[in-house]
Amino acid sequence: MHLFLIFINLLLQQNQVDLNYAHDFFEVDHFGYIYVVNNSEIVKFDSKGRQICSFANSSLGTISSVDVSDPLRILLFYKNFNQILFLDRNLSKIGTEIDLYDFSDNETEQVCSSQKGGFWIYNSNENQAFHISAKGGIISESLLVNSIYDALPVRKIKEYNSNLFLFSGNQDVIKLDQNGQFLAKIHLPDKHNISFYKNTFQYQKNSAVYEYNAKSQSDSLLYKIPTGFIKAILFRDKIYLSNEKSISIRNISF
Repeated sequence: MHLFLIFINLLLQQNQVDLNYAHDFFEVDHFGYIYVVNNSEIVKFDSKGRQICSFANSSLGTISSVDVSDPLRILLFYKNFNQILFLDRNLSKIGTEIDLYDFSDNETEQVCSSQKGGFWIYNSNENQAFHISAKGGIISESLLVNSIYDALPVRKIKEYNSNLFLFSGNQDVIKLDQNGQFLAKIHLPDKHNISFYKNTFQYQKNSAVYEYNAKSQSDSLLYKIPTGFIKAILFRDKIYLSNEKSISIRNISF
């Protein structure tokens, strides 16, 4: 596999923004807003590091995951209580909590929003993903995941470009269409923090961020992560670096 090196030049130091905010994880929406999660609290910042709003509900426990693919309808997943909650752009509640036991007798392990409305849920007992409508009905069911890969431990699900992606613990990725039917299996061994970058994947390996093109099965080095940071997300002309105690936002140019 041929490796194409992309040189990235950091802009001037004054373009760097640092958020000194302890967190469990963070997400970035397509407007460039940052959502920082610490235990039961989520805080929204702009790209200049200014806090905009926050939300917390300690009665639901720790926030397990956040889907910001629709910034007007942000999904919070409370795995310990098997519930989800939607927030608007100001991090105010939309409706009430949704009990995922209404759709399955088993505990839901992964959740994501759907571009068609509603959301997807997955649990390993049923070994399927279910698309739930905004009105609370089951729209579609995926194929049995173990029919594609035996004992696949699904660690994350995400809808992107109208397709559903199931990320496994060993970094295999199952691609399904919007009806849950199989499209492709993508093998990304020994890679971490896989996410989407333009129409490809970005991932971390050996303290660097790479871009992977599934069609050509090639990857390219995008960014060497500086010492002291453990996670990086590339988005447009910025890179977001995290060490769980702070987030550094830096402008980049290709």
